[in-house]
Amino acid sequence: MNRLFSVIIPAHNCERFVCDALDSVARQTVKSYEVVVVDDGSKDATCKVVEEWAERHGTIPLKLISQANRGPGSARNAGVREANGEYVAFLDADDLWTERKLEAVETCLNRPAPPDLLCHDEWLEKGGGRKRRLTHGPHTSYRDLLFKGNSLSTSATVVRRRVLLEAGGFSERFTQWEDYDLWLRLVRAGCRIEYLHEVLGVYRHHARSVTMQAEQYCRCGLDVLDAHFAQWQDQTCYDRLLMRRRRAEAFRSAARALMRQGNHGKAHRFIRLAMSEFPFSWRTLIIGMLNLARVAR
Repeated sequence: MNRLFSVIIPAHNCERFVCDALDSVARQTVKSYEVVVVDDGSKDATCKVVEEWAERHGTIPLKLISQANRGPGSARNAGVREANGEYVAFLDADDLWTERKLEAVETCLNRPAPPDLLCHDEWLEKGGGRKRRLTHGPHTSYRDLLFKGNSLSTSATVVRRRVLLEAGGFSERFTQWEDYDLWLRLVRAGCRIEYLHEVLGVYRHHARSVTMQAEQYCRCGLDVLDAHFAQWQDQTCYDRLLMRRRRAEAFRSAARALMRQGNHGKAHRFIRLAMSEFPFSWRTLIIGMLNLARVAR
């Protein structure tokens, strides 16, 4: 059975990358797809390069939407509203797919009782072409996703459009972690998740982070965690301990990012916050010692 996929590409100031992403879609061995690119208030030539790409690939159905800059959640929602496919395949404008991506996904979806959401593995590509495998999963329950962490990647995720619409799409309240919030809401509503352990995409990591982004990322993460935990019914002491551990992980992640940027003073503050939330973590203790050692040099 051939299914129509709607490929949703949010694009913001990505004129350098978006054609690579589109080329990876054009190389798909399965051709039953449409492409919706949502320009999210770009100030560079993103719109122009997408229009030129569409002219060169006239046989590929592509719709370009422009909106004011409202963030990736809003851009993806705009794309989903314009989509016609049974399944939505998300692809960030600076990521790539292998040519068998849609073929492998379609094979899984053609099995009896297909999942509502499918997520495959990826290559993580850093500067200099260095790669390592990202194996996503295994969490499929709301409790595991909430207390053990996000185990999905947006550019590796294909979702039944109907369940996306029923869940209300991405929250536009969160400027980051909006994908994690959606996965949590989908699973809480009964969405069935399956993981395909085949590398079908490339997640490209760019060294564009700044200190404020690390802090903002942490704050957004805490907002998502707190919003979901506030709705948790019949909280136990153990549940509250697990949530404190998750909050500590968000602080620790911010501390690691700040250390990579050489901002050891702010990293120390986030390490202290992680320790105050969950003082039993040996990982936080080690990071704290490493940060002190780098300050002492």
